[in-house]
Amino acid sequence: MELIIYRHAEPTVSADEIISGRDFPLWVKRYNESGIIPDDISILKEKIVYTSNLARSIETGYLIGNKINVTSFLREAEIPLIQFPQINLKANLWLFAARILWLAGFNRNCESFSEAKKRAGQIVKMFKGVGLNEQRIVAVGHGFINRLIKKELLRRGWVLKESPKRHSFLSRMIFVIDD
Repeated sequence: MELIIYRHAEPTVSADEIISGRDFPLWVKRYNESGIIPDDISILKEKIVYTSNLARSIETGYLIGNKINVTSFLREAEIPLIQFPQINLKANLWLFAARILWLAGFNRNCESFSEAKKRAGQIVKMFKGVGLNEQRIVAVGHGFINRLIKKELLRRGWVLKESPKRHSFLSRMIFVIDD
């Protein structure tokens, strides 16, 4: 069985945008509601693609597949929506700070790191179940949850056949396992 996991295409809301730390929760909301910048990719369309329930994942799914199957399981690992100090920095720096705090156990009003790892295990189990009927599964997820899924797949004996040097937008990982 083969499993291909993509990261979504580039969103319309940029992490390079300079925002105030106080506006970080609003920026995250805009990011989570954003679609993607149209991209003209030339690949053979997959029969079916599993996506998260966020617009950037769904729109990417339609770029690479004829039909999509939306599941909230593939949504990004949550981060705490912290109002940081009234300092202007790039959104990706605020994201980094929030992710570090989350990894350290600060998860008020969001999924914890251990809950995200458990969900990654459930995703792998879901893919294994789908694989009973399909020899090739294609999914579109998000940066951090894709890393957790990768770790879980490798732990369960999957082999990483192809991996990007950088986990940029539209990058993909290909895993295989003998049935």
